[in-house]
Amino acid sequence: MNGFWGSVNSTLDNKGRINFPARFRRNLQPEDEDTLMLVRGTHPCISVYPLTSWRYLIEDIRRKVQTEREFGLISRRLMYQAGEQKIDKQGRLNLSADLIEYANLDSEILIVGYQNKLEIWNPDKYQQFVEATETDYQNIVRDLDI
Repeated sequence: MNGFWGSVNSTLDNKGRINFPARFRRNLQPEDEDTLMLVRGTHPCISVYPLTSWRYLIEDIRRKVQTEREFGLISRRLMYQAGEQKIDKQGRLNLSADLIEYANLDSEILIVGYQNKLEIWNPDKYQQFVEATETDYQNIVRDLDI
């Protein structure tokens, strides 16, 4: 299973491409074949899954849901605006216009490692998220004695 942590500031070019950081590329597995699934995040960001993590996520959802109807509902919403992208030879990743709009991305972006996936954020939106969740975060880490 992949693991991603930390964050990297990057830029979005006028063709909708970002440089996919080498420190994150090193965590891809050979089976990923430099292929990533990009979907709408649960927050205003783009969730980026390596191919192996994506396959595991779909299998995990199938195991957890109770009915085929639930799986269909979740799959359709999750797949909406999803796109499979391959990192090109220059280390760039294409983002779709729909996902760029959804995440409110501008020229400056923030790529955040989040366990088995990455998230691409507008840095201002990420800062707003951090500020809005600070009290909850402090309570959780205190309870966990971290």
